[in-house]
Amino acid sequence: MKITSRAVLVAAVAAGALAAAPLAAATAGASPGGSGTGPSNDARFATAGSVTPAYGARTIPHWSFTYTDPTNSQSYTATMVGSDPRQGGSTTVKTEIIPLEFTFVAAGQDMSAVSALYGYDAKAQNWDADPTAGTPSDVDKTLASPIFRSNTYDPDLGGDTGQYGDVFMRAQFNKIGSGYHVNLANSSVLPKQTIAVPATKGVAYQRFSGAVAGIADSAWFSTKLQQLMGSLQIDPTTVPIFLTHNVLLYDGHGNYTNCCTLGYHGAAMPLGHGAGQTNGQGNNPVQTFIYAAYTTPNTYTGFSPTTSPRRGIADIHALSHEVAEWLDDPFVNNRVQPWLTPTAPQYGCTSSLETGDPVVGVWFPLAGNPDPAANNVWHPEDEVNANWFTRDGTTPWVCGRGTAGTPSWDRALPRFLLPGTTGSPTSRLAAELDR
Repeated sequence: MKITSRAVLVAAVAAGALAAAPLAAATAGASPGGSGTGPSNDARFATAGSVTPAYGARTIPHWSFTYTDPTNSQSYTATMVGSDPRQGGSTTVKTEIIPLEFTFVAAGQDMSAVSALYGYDAKAQNWDADPTAGTPSDVDKTLASPIFRSNTYDPDLGGDTGQYGDVFMRAQFNKIGSGYHVNLANSSVLPKQTIAVPATKGVAYQRFSGAVAGIADSAWFSTKLQQLMGSLQIDPTTVPIFLTHNVLLYDGHGNYTNCCTLGYHGAAMPLGHGAGQTNGQGNNPVQTFIYAAYTTPNTYTGFSPTTSPRRGIADIHALSHEVAEWLDDPFVNNRVQPWLTPTAPQYGCTSSLETGDPVVGVWFPLAGNPDPAANNVWHPEDEVNANWFTRDGTTPWVCGRGTAGTPSWDRALPRFLLPGTTGSPTSRLAAELDR
């Protein structure tokens, strides 16, 4: 399995638009399995922008807490979506899905590096990637998926019933079966936004499996996304979800093999409030947002439902990754004691609280997918829990030394299989919050 990392820098755009504060954001990469036939061998996820909202800022509901890391006795503060689980309550955050239609042109793009990497003759194609096409469309399937619909989860996931993100949040804070909730409600699907991809900024080609995928320059796309958020004037209490159909991102001019980013989440505020790590003042709006690719099953032939843990990229995998990370780090400003893990060595030592990165590409099945090509199951991503980052009585491969940490949500990775799983009454983080 080849794993790499990169950095994302989202630049300021035209006046009146939104701009994400620049952030060097490590991104995780993992092959869905098999060599040479994965999504360019590197399926990645990222963050973009970092904002610290002031008290009273117009944004999503959120709460903060401070905990002490037992391995270094240092205090850290984290902010998450919803209400304080110590006080209970039910929170529903509105979303708006914004379909992004990409049109690609075949105009002599040099595909030799792609062909050499994968061992077949990859050819550029004219292609229209429309997430609203088909019955059901990618948008329809997303709305019918566990991201928005209730499912019952296996006992090793806590045995809870609810939306993917809600069940994940309840498991983290020992609230399974309680009245505590953090739900999503999609208020509307906005008209699709059509993006014409210049030949110098992207290419579509047929995968080895026969499916067509498009890849676009990440810096160019990020600018387009910021411009869209500015022009659409989305309410900052709503989370826009920008959805693509099999369109991923690569880094560098024409560097198609430095690929692929399947999604990211971030936070932004109107221009004119400084650069870098930004602090909102008073009632200034802070917009959180998500971009994710809906991936057609079997686009990547390395997809493997039989390995343990299961690895691969399909349907809502990218969106589930970003939703979970947005819930635990909505403003991309939560910092923890630096960590590393053998499942994601590309990070080195990172202080980001990004729940999907240590288990990137690992999925578990949920029933109900209408797509026969997906074997009628959804493929949401496994996650590590907040207590993995807070060192809930164990240590997740602290930089310079190594003992495994608490388990991933689905207990999929043997490295993580130790006592003290989130959801147990012995959770140090939950106990500390309950003091």
